[in-house]
Amino acid sequence: MSSTANTVGDFGKQVPALSSALRPLAEDELREWGGPSLVQGKRVLDLGCGDGRLALGVAPYAKAVIGIDPDGELITTARKRAGESGYGHVRFEVGAGQSIALPSGSIDVVILSWTL
Repeated sequence: MSSTANTVGDFGKQVPALSSALRPLAEDELREWGGPSLVQGKRVLDLGCGDGRLALGVAPYAKAVIGIDPDGELITTARKRAGESGYGHVRFEVGAGQSIALPSGSIDVVILSWTL
């Protein structure tokens, strides 16, 4: 996915992201989607992950989590938050949904929230 970082540019930055503080708690949002069983033991891709709010919220249940977002500053924040949380099975990459380079079958569940 690192090769897409150079081609993403400002795509996705046209509408300012709302602060995570203004969004629902990740556990509340996950519950609305059906609860932890949605991601339990699965490989999860969070499209438009922003600062990692939802990706990190599903991390306690998931086997692996990849978050992508075209905003490098938000990815930097997400990586910092992941490091602070101690989740070794979560990674964040700069990229956009239309240019994801993942092997077929490598993701079980795709989530997106507050994404245009």
